[in-house]
Amino acid sequence: MKREFFALAVTFLLFVAFPAALFGYQAIRTNTSGARVIDLIAYAPANGGWKPDSIRVNIGERVRLRIAAPDVVHGFEIPALGITIDEILPGHTEEIEFVATRAGRFPFACTRWCSADHWRMRGVIEVIDPANPNPPRATFAPPLYQQLKIDLDAMHVAQNLPAQKPSAARGAAINLALDPRTQSPSEAFARLRANTPLTDAQLWDAIAFAWKQSAGAEQIARGQKLYARDCAACHGEQGRGDGTAGINLPGMAMMHREMNRGPADFTNAVQMFGASDAILHGKILRGGMGTGMPEWGSLYTDEEIWNMVSYIRSFAFDYR
Repeated sequence: MKREFFALAVTFLLFVAFPAALFGYQAIRTNTSGARVIDLIAYAPANGGWKPDSIRVNIGERVRLRIAAPDVVHGFEIPALGITIDEILPGHTEEIEFVATRAGRFPFACTRWCSADHWRMRGVIEVIDPANPNPPRATFAPPLYQQLKIDLDAMHVAQNLPAQKPSAARGAAINLALDPRTQSPSEAFARLRANTPLTDAQLWDAIAFAWKQSAGAEQIARGQKLYARDCAACHGEQGRGDGTAGINLPGMAMMHREMNRGPADFTNAVQMFGASDAILHGKILRGGMGTGMPEWGSLYTDEEIWNMVSYIRSFAFDYR
């Protein structure tokens, strides 16, 4: 009986009394801006995630979000609205004000790896235009992998591999024009091998340079920032699939028996040179379908996904 009472008391303190105390203290402060105050609690996924996970505001309305983290460190971001809080410490409340200038449904997420189920920390803020409460839904072209009728779940294995890591610097002197989005590095090598006097090593260097040039330095740098924030915890800082947060991803036992267990290794030439950029784009957009790899299509713009693809390529190619 004592144990049950203690468990109930802890639950009450964690989910009712503590958040109420946090927000009650904050409410003492005068809201001089006249903003509408919305309280949001970031629980670890095992404790329920965002409370609430859906928020509605009007376009042009000034909003103050008060975000508390009762259990572990969290972050907060609405990427499409440019709203970010880097760190919300346990037992603290952070505030941010904004005015939504466009209508739509904008996902928000935690930006700190709060647990192995961090990917579940998603919510939506819906901005309504009172003058047009039921606008027509926007239509989008299918992603490139669908246009090309690519099966993302098939095994895309390279048939041709370089003897050493291809160097974009060495390939700059050759400067081949290629289309990385629709062909894999392995396919490019096979197509060019019979029609060029280059050695295998020179051809692979030229392919590395073509991929780097197609991406562009700015796009690669943007992708690097996104990778460090959202991917390194699982895939590792060097892209080897050895990040600590990816060790116990849900769904790994259900993965294909020929696939490596755990997050993808972006230094694995067999996999990386067998996949076109369209395939990598699709996997980031859609997610890993039960492997624990979350979808990022609702959080990233299409440009940001391509930036991520550009940076991921640098693990298999030498872009220095």
